[in-house]
Amino acid sequence: MIDEFATIEGRSSGYYTLLALLGALVFVSGAAFVYIDIHGHGVTGMSNTVVWGLPHIFALALLVMASGSLNLGSMSTIFAVKRFKQFSRFSAFTAIALLAGGLAVLAIDLGRPDRMLMLMLHMNFRSMFTWNVFLYSGFTVLCFLYLWSMFQFPQFTKVVGSAAFGWRFMLTTGTGSIFGVVHAREVFHSAITAPTFVAISLTSGTAMSILLLVSSFHLTGRVMDKRLVYALRNVLIYFLLLVLYLLIVEKFTKFYSPAFYDVEQWILMGPYAWLYWGGVVFVGVVAPMIILFNHRWGNQVGGIMTAAGLVVAGLFLFIGFVLIAGQSYPLNMFPGYEISSVFQDGLEGSYTPTLVELCLGVGGIGVSGLIYLLGIRFFRLLPQKASAPEGWDVAWHP
Repeated sequence: MIDEFATIEGRSSGYYTLLALLGALVFVSGAAFVYIDIHGHGVTGMSNTVVWGLPHIFALALLVMASGSLNLGSMSTIFAVKRFKQFSRFSAFTAIALLAGGLAVLAIDLGRPDRMLMLMLHMNFRSMFTWNVFLYSGFTVLCFLYLWSMFQFPQFTKVVGSAAFGWRFMLTTGTGSIFGVVHAREVFHSAITAPTFVAISLTSGTAMSILLLVSSFHLTGRVMDKRLVYALRNVLIYFLLLVLYLLIVEKFTKFYSPAFYDVEQWILMGPYAWLYWGGVVFVGVVAPMIILFNHRWGNQVGGIMTAAGLVVAGLFLFIGFVLIAGQSYPLNMFPGYEISSVFQDGLEGSYTPTLVELCLGVGGIGVSGLIYLLGIRFFRLLPQKASAPEGWDVAWHP
C-alpha cells in the first residue's frame, strides 16, 4: 500500500535552523571562492603535482553519490520492487540535489568559471571531461523528466525511468574513466576503475537514501515501517560485497603483472597506505559490514544508520585516495621509455589541504542540503506513511 504523498510543514524552529546552517555553508563557500579568486590557487595546498585537491573530493563524491541515489526509483520502475515505489519521487529528487551540489563545487573550483563557455565552444572529444559535460547535463534532464512523469504523466514513467537507469551507469562509468584511462598515472590506470566507481556509487547512494529517509521521517513525525529499513540494509550489504570483490580483483590483477609491483607496493605500504587500509577498506567496507552482519546492531535502525554513515564517509575517503595518492605517485610521462630532466624526476608529490579548500568544498553539501529541504517543503516527494505490503517480511536477517 502506498499512502498519499504530502509536503512537510516546514514551520518548526529545527527546520529553519537546518536551513540557516546549510545557508551558512553556502555563504562560507562563496567567500572562500572570492578569496581564492583574488589571491590565486597559491593559497591552497595544491601544486603543480597535485592539481586536484579537497574541493574536487567533495565535488566528485557528491556526483558519484547522485547517480547511486536513483537506486530506489530504479528498483521500483525497472525491477518492479513495489515496496520501494513510494520512494521513487524522493529518489529522483535526491539525485538532482546531489548532482547540483557536486557541479556547483566543480564549477567554482575550476579557477575561472566565467570561462566555462570556452569549454563548450571548443570541445575536445578525446577527453572524458568533454563527455562528462553531456553525461551530467543529460542525467539532470532525465531525472527532471522522470520526476515530472511521476507527478503528471505516469504512463511515461517506465520509459523515462529506464532511460535514466541506463544513463546513470554511463555517467558513473564516465566519472571513473577520468582516472582509469590515464596511462601515465599508474595508480589511476585500470580497466576495473570504472566498474569500481559504479559499485561505490550504488553503495553510497543506497547509504545516503537510508540516512535521508530515516532522518526525514523521524524529524517530521512520520511513520516508516522498519521492515523497509531492513530491506535497504540487505541491499546495502550486497553492494558492499560487490565493492569488496572489485577491490580484491583489482589488486590481484595488478599484482599479477610485474609492471605494477612498484606502484602496488607503494599503495599498500607507502605514505598513503593509511588512507587505503584505514579509509577505503576499513571505514568504507569492513566496518559497515561488521555492523550490518552483527545480530544485534544489524537489526537496529540506529546500527543501520551508523553503517550507512560510515559508507558515505568511505566514499569521500575513496575519492580522496584516488585523487591525492594517484597524483602523488611519480608521474610516468612516457611509459616504456627512460627520460631525465631537472624538474621533479622520480619525486613523490605532497599535499596538505587548507581551511579555504574545506570551506569551498562544504558549499556543495550546503547546496544539496538546501535543495533537498526546500524540495520536501514545497513538493509532494515523501509519503505521509511508509508502509510495507501486508504479510511481507524481509528475506534475510543477520
